[in-house]
Amino acid sequence: MRFSLQDIRKSVQRRGGQLAVSLHFLRAGELQEEIARLIAYHERLLGQPQRSFVADEARALIGEYRLAHCLIATLSHWYNWRQREWGGIVAQMGGNEALQAVGSSVQLRLALYTYVNEHYHGFLSAQQRAEALQVVASSYALSSSDLEYLLVLDSEDEAILTRELAGPPTVEDVMALYNQWTFEAALFNASSVHFVIDVMAFNRAESPQSALQNPTAGIGAVIKRLCFLARRLGVYYDLEYEQATQASLTGSAPSPILHLTLYGPQEVTGAPSSMDCAWPVSAAFCWAIVRKRARKNHS
Repeated sequence: MRFSLQDIRKSVQRRGGQLAVSLHFLRAGELQEEIARLIAYHERLLGQPQRSFVADEARALIGEYRLAHCLIATLSHWYNWRQREWGGIVAQMGGNEALQAVGSSVQLRLALYTYVNEHYHGFLSAQQRAEALQVVASSYALSSSDLEYLLVLDSEDEAILTRELAGPPTVEDVMALYNQWTFEAALFNASSVHFVIDVMAFNRAESPQSALQNPTAGIGAVIKRLCFLARRLGVYYDLEYEQATQASLTGSAPSPILHLTLYGPQEVTGAPSSMDCAWPVSAAFCWAIVRKRARKNHS
């Protein structure tokens, strides 16, 4: 589950006559206790039906509605609501083979509907309901309460909370995924993304010793990879060099600046299409490639 832009906490202000939207990203140390309590709340409800999950209680653990809504959605990466298996529940209740053969709540409701049509002309009064349920339940070796539970077993309220991994996520895991999905939401709603890259930064960060141990091709390899990725995913791009106007403090020649602009499919083709999926992926990958190269050269 990803975020929509309207769900994310953000601030809107005018800068230089233009409307600017600033999304809220979680910083190190922010809301750590609150997120830990939200994780513990999910852990406490493992194996419990969805009707036990109170959204207002979960939001109160964070305190801010939009942040809480998005953090709960983030935790859905690790926690999911799953329907209980028919066979296992019937076996626990001691139902007979006929009930096992029914196979689902849908078919059980159909069987009850058929019985009511045949014996009560399609209508049950309040006084007749308990009697009819008891008769049907007895035919499956069930109690009336167990029958009523099986009739609604496939409803959302009866889905059980499960965890995908062996252990709960850490606070840092949740914060990182929240920030990633927030970034993706911005990309989904952007007509273009503009990267400004210092061409010489890669070469300056790479010492002669590290160059021998981990040789890289510098900015050329980054540009080649970015362009290949954009073409492969069908996203339009522009590359433009700009000579820096200010000399560095050491008196050396100014470093050239590379402007990389990725254009989203809605701007290029008008209506949204299957390219909408490729657009945020390509922009995110491009940003990841630049950061990865920078970290590799800087290490």
